[in-house]
Amino acid sequence: MARPIISLCFVALILAQGCAATVLQANPRPNIDLPQNTASFALALNESVQDQYQTEILGKRAVNVSEWRQTLQNGFDSGFGSAFNLAEGKADLTLQVNEAVLSFAPTAVGNLGSVKAVEAQIRYKARLVDAQGQVLRRSTGTVSSKKSIAEEEEATSAAADAVESLYEKISHDFFSDAPAPAAESSPAQ
Repeated sequence: MARPIISLCFVALILAQGCAATVLQANPRPNIDLPQNTASFALALNESVQDQYQTEILGKRAVNVSEWRQTLQNGFDSGFGSAFNLAEGKADLTLQVNEAVLSFAPTAVGNLGSVKAVEAQIRYKARLVDAQGQVLRRSTGTVSSKKSIAEEEEATSAAADAVESLYEKISHDFFSDAPAPAAESSPAQ
């Protein structure tokens, strides 16, 4: 009985005017498996990617985000560090992140529309550019954390989880040349 009450208290607290959960700097560990590459690779976060801001749940100012740019850098380093020579500034390849906005969305709703759980989401726009600034690939969309949360203390963990999803998706979009599966043909009769 205590668990539902705690969850309800979290949701009530996070949605209450003036109350805020906090997302702090995290160390995401994306699940990326790329072959070793001798190219240098850098992360360039556009100035529009804010470091500290407030995000919303259901239209209410509810979550204070801080050290967001460092969290994105930590996830980049962890995800791509085993495959590339990571660089700062000029590199053979650069991941330009022009947008990376964290938000939270409900995943479980109870009676009378009360929110029971939320997931972290990142709306993003990214480009892979070469040393001359030529755009090689683009990736855009919204990614979600792999699990929902119902406790205020889990907000940082959910954000880190969403960053992992972000870099896993970008890795697939930029470095996967796997062909799409062929449609099965029906046997000749």
